Amino acid sequence: MTNLAASNRSAKLARFISSATSRPLPDAVIEKTKHHILDTFAAILSGSEMEPGIQAIRYARSQGGRKQAGVLGSAVRTNAVQAALANGMSAHADETDDSHPFSLTHPGCSAVPAALAMAESQRASGLEFLKAVAVGYDACARTGLALGGENFLNSGKDSHSFAGTLGAVAAAAALTGMDEDRCAVAISYATQQAGGLRTLFRDREHTEKAFVFAGMPAGTGTQAAAMVHSGMTGVADPLDTDVSFFTSHGAVGDVDKAFNNLGRPFEIMRTNIKRWSVGSPAQAVLDALELLIAKYKLKPDDVKSVRIHLSPRAARVVDGREMPDVNVQYLAAVMLIDGTVSFTASHDHARMGDADINALRRRMTLVPDDRLGRRSELRQSIVEITLGSGRVVRQRVNAVRGTTANPMTLAEVEAKAFELIAPVIGTGSAKKVISGVRRIERARSLEALVALMQDK
Repeated sequence: MTNLAASNRSAKLARFISSATSRPLPDAVIEKTKHHILDTFAAILSGSEMEPGIQAIRYARSQGGRKQAGVLGSAVRTNAVQAALANGMSAHADETDDSHPFSLTHPGCSAVPAALAMAESQRASGLEFLKAVAVGYDACARTGLALGGENFLNSGKDSHSFAGTLGAVAAAAALTGMDEDRCAVAISYATQQAGGLRTLFRDREHTEKAFVFAGMPAGTGTQAAAMVHSGMTGVADPLDTDVSFFTSHGAVGDVDKAFNNLGRPFEIMRTNIKRWSVGSPAQAVLDALELLIAKYKLKPDDVKSVRIHLSPRAARVVDGREMPDVNVQYLAAVMLIDGTVSFTASHDHARMGDADINALRRRMTLVPDDRLGRRSELRQSIVEITLGSGRVVRQRVNAVRGTTANPMTLAEVEAKAFELIAPVIGTGSAKKVISGVRRIERARSLEALVALMQDK
């Protein structure tokens, strides 16, 4: 096998992966990674009871296979590849998982399932799992940056899937103990399978979206790492030369810059967690309404009209959608009536036909506003409410809660996780999962934690 040159991208990433479990992490990175692990576990468990998750679990059950890893929210144990695929689909069965806005990727829903499946099959410790997750986020986000983010997405290909595959193989390979040459080959096997087309957005059931965003990259990345770990040989420079992963797919980002200084900073530190389990563009609207309700003690009867300002791109994503969790008018009405938006309310299709909800929706105007598209990573919004008295109250949100500019506290992350996890596995087990993740770096294995998240 060729000795890799120190300057090439493949070598840089492979070296970063191969040294992941032996390299110390800053305390802040350890803490932030635990937040994202818990948030992704919550997304997987809540998603396991939604249609994409149900279909993924049914598929994994039908495949059988060696019992290497668990499919969360079920009693299924299967090989690591199928477990990663199924857990990935559950993780993005909904609009609940985290996101890296600068690269237009969702790192958690591919990196965490891949790392979890490989950690179980390799009997890795909790700290090794945590370190692999952090490396997976870096590989995913930096690949998305190199591809070009929104410009790449506009070409008709899906940045979330392409980058997620690199994130998953990094997370999985980091747990195998392979040296950097073999990690480079694992990257190559992953690049051969990377794909994803924007046609996925035509799937109204979200199932193909869950597969392309998360299940496919998680499974593919895990498979690539497992194949090379078993002894397969291959190309060691897939990210370099005139014919590479990036040139073949028309990358439009600064590829060299993206792979310089890996881990400085760790991209997980620039990854957002959603406070609200709804489509990203609606987050700022709910933050603004929550602030207005608290400040002015607003009740639905006080509201004469509502003007919701979002960037033109964000407005298109959430305007009058058929799914409650991405319909900004429905979500705004729920917030005004309930004073919050629970996971249950944001997924209540029947409530979309409620008379009180629709009465409020008729008073709303969605305004595409070019002023709010300049810093898309912050998810900005302006909400203006005209009261019955004629007074207009206004709230601008410049950075959504959960973004790097306005991060959630540990208590907020755990509260969100409990709301999503408890209905699936019970309050007692949910509390144990949260406690287990809080001290995951001290766990000798993930066996007990996974058992809590599976059906008995």
